Amino acid sequence: MAADQRSKADTLALRQRLISSSCRLFFPEDPVKIVRAQGQYMYDEQGAEYIDCINNVAHVGHCHPLVVRAAHEQNQVLNTNSRYLHDNIVDYAQRLSETLPEPLCVFYFLNSGWGNSNSKKGT
Repeated sequence: MAADQRSKADTLALRQRLISSSCRLFFPEDPVKIVRAQGQYMYDEQGAEYIDCINNVAHVGHCHPLVVRAAHEQNQVLNTNSRYLHDNIVDYAQRLSETLPEPLCVFYFLNSGWGNSNSKKGT
């Protein structure tokens, strides 16, 4: 995490230089610089409050204490992706499969539908 907060202009300049253009910003003409979030709200660098209906947090909100605690406990053990064999992913898939009909019991665990990890920088 950044120790000092950059200005919006500095952050935008660095993003344009370092982040692929295929990773698009919302409101590119005047992007909102979000600096923190709590519950269902996000806050910009001026302190303006926005209700978050986009970031896949509507079900629990940002910084939910149970989610933060569970993530902290898991990160103390292992923080990796699904490309390594590990019990947690199959344990979770098994629990999830018990709630669904058989035809829906093949799982793809992803963090988002946005972005493309295969795109080249600057494209």
